[in-house]
Amino acid sequence: MYLIKLFSSLLMAQILSAILTSFFILFQNTIWNILWLKTQGFNISFVILFQSLLHDLRGGLSPMLIQWGIPINMYGIIFIALSSGYLLAAIVRLIIPINSIFLYGFAGFASVYGIIFFTKITFDEIVLISSTRELMGLLIFCFIGLLGGIIFSQFKEFFLKVLTYEKNN
Repeated sequence: MYLIKLFSSLLMAQILSAILTSFFILFQNTIWNILWLKTQGFNISFVILFQSLLHDLRGGLSPMLIQWGIPINMYGIIFIALSSGYLLAAIVRLIIPINSIFLYGFAGFASVYGIIFFTKITFDEIVLISSTRELMGLLIFCFIGLLGGIIFSQFKEFFLKVLTYEKNN
């Protein structure tokens, strides 16, 4: 029973981290594109900004086809990337005792960078997420992944404390 609770608490921390990371990534991409439009002389109102944010959040659910014909959306890609990074971080943490906030933050940073890196390899150096075409946008994108890793570490600790409290009572 303990292992089921442990797994469910880690899964819940992962899901919450991936949702927040996905939201901030899509938010950053929308804001970056709106700012670019402003530099081109377009008049962007708050209503257009809000509609663009909602459109991009819904657009993240649109399935994209990958090599094997499996439909997957942007949220799924972020979830898979973060899960892989957190799993590798957990394995490293078993071998080397490293601060979990630092390690999971780095794993989040590297995971979202991996999304850009592998899409560039797959699509002949084309960057699909427009906000990451410039260095500053890429750094912000990766920083969001770092925050996602920190959020995962904090949620993991919180859920494990709740689990330990329930086990003791």
